[in-house]
Amino acid sequence: MKKLIFVLIAAFGVSCTSYAQMTEKEIKKATKEAKKLVTEAKKEMERQDVVDKSNAKRLIDQAIKSPYVKDWYLTWYEAAEIYHHLYAQEKLKANSQQKYDTVGCYNNLLKWYRYDFIADSLEHVPSNGKITNETRTNHARGIYNTVDDLIRAGIFYFNDRSDYKKAYQMFDTYFTTAENDLCRQFSDIDTIYHANKGYFAYFAALSAYKLEDWPNTLKYAEIAKDDETNGELATEMICDAYGMTQDTVKWLETLKYGINKYPTKEFFYVKLMNYYNLKNDLAALEEFILNMIQLDPERADNYYVLGIIAHQNKEYNKAIEQYNIAIEKNPEHYDAIFNLGLCIMLQADDEMESKSNLDYRSAAYKKAIQDQKDSYKQALPYFLKYREAKPESVTKWGIPLQAIYYTLNMTKELNEVESRMKEEGML
Repeated sequence: MKKLIFVLIAAFGVSCTSYAQMTEKEIKKATKEAKKLVTEAKKEMERQDVVDKSNAKRLIDQAIKSPYVKDWYLTWYEAAEIYHHLYAQEKLKANSQQKYDTVGCYNNLLKWYRYDFIADSLEHVPSNGKITNETRTNHARGIYNTVDDLIRAGIFYFNDRSDYKKAYQMFDTYFTTAENDLCRQFSDIDTIYHANKGYFAYFAALSAYKLEDWPNTLKYAEIAKDDETNGELATEMICDAYGMTQDTVKWLETLKYGINKYPTKEFFYVKLMNYYNLKNDLAALEEFILNMIQLDPERADNYYVLGIIAHQNKEYNKAIEQYNIAIEKNPEHYDAIFNLGLCIMLQADDEMESKSNLDYRSAAYKKAIQDQKDSYKQALPYFLKYREAKPESVTKWGIPLQAIYYTLNMTKELNEVESRMKEEGML
């Protein structure tokens, strides 16, 4: 027990010391040691007799951990030089069809870029004249000549590794490189970059989307939404991102943008319909559908929805008309087929209800009964067609068929349907 207490006290003491404020002398010493590491790393890189630069890497990795040289441009400049060299070594192996470290190659590439940008941001034209504008331009050219490898790296991590975090880093660095002050002189005149900007932005957005990183999804999907190849999918991601961040205004704006640009696509159509339906705003829904008919007059769902609106308003003749148009546009629109049969039944039931005050022995009442039966006979083929297409949906077609068979005294058919309904726990 005493030994344990001693260990804890000792550990506590170390912790306290490490966080204690250092004296000016101690800071100078730590700074000198860190700079020495940078210098030693530079010397290792300059040694012609050593091909393996792992020791230089070890030294610079140790140096950049020190807070006392983080504002010294040479720290990051040397780090960039080392990781550039390590990347180039692996790249040479790859180009020579030799076995190489793919992950190591791309990681070195990423660090090279990051460290170079830090170095440049600190001091690209120092007073000592070590880095001139000409040197800086040549340096930037060397970076930009390899920028396409960031795209290859992003695709590698996305497709081969499903490492979406790493993929995003690569795609993001591709764009930040093009926009960085160091390299903008080359990206501004890079026709390939500008021609493919939207295409590559889509993959950056998709990587962020996989990570549920909604701000960065929006950042790159907004660039990608005008891309000829993936613009539609980028717009869908924007909608989802606004939905996840509960920005209803932007979500709705994007849906309307999407439906106007891609009127035949289900994604925007269904979401907008559901939106108006959930708001119970039939007037807005009808206005939306009428606009959609102008954009896409052959879509059967447009007329199906108009049928539903009329159906809910008990405008059965109008509903039947719209359902018939929907079926004409798509003979396999089984929901329209079912609803058409249902409207015929409901219309007959309402008519029968209006005659309920008649004497059941009167000719008028008997005619009403016969009219209802005739309507049921008219509705029956639609329910049978729906049942044939969707035999498993007993809970939907069971009740109307039961009512029709009962009314028409079709005992055999009635017994069969009720047997199926019992199997489903409906009776």
